[in-house]
Amino acid sequence: MTSRFVVPALACVAIAACESGPRREASSIVIAVERFRQADNASRPSAAEALRAAACSDTEVCEARDACLAFTEPTARALRLKHDVEAGLRDMESGALAADSGAARALPQKLEQAEAMLLEGQSRLGACDDRILALKRRHRL
Repeated sequence: MTSRFVVPALACVAIAACESGPRREASSIVIAVERFRQADNASRPSAAEALRAAACSDTEVCEARDACLAFTEPTARALRLKHDVEAGLRDMESGALAADSGAARALPQKLEQAEAMLLEGQSRLGACDDRILALKRRHRL
């Protein structure tokens, strides 16, 4: 009589264990994306790295992470470039960087690159949103 209950109980535990891995991964991806969105511009590059480091073994979770990386990584690169441009401008204003130097002349191009990367990231935001919403629905997050 005990074995009649043990086998179904073990099956339930095994099913729960299988479900908990992808759900846990999905939750970590959703949280990482939310942290990226809530972060200030200075913190977004490290938040993008945290998303990149998030583990995934479930196909749907990995696809969501990759879709969101396509949004977060260009955005993070753009913010780093923007920070470099701001630092260069401060250096020019303080006299630490000559206005006719190669580094100073490269600032407008860096700013253009940053703008292009921001647009690239924004163009991929919808796909990220769709995948995150699907994870939330599937895993009831």
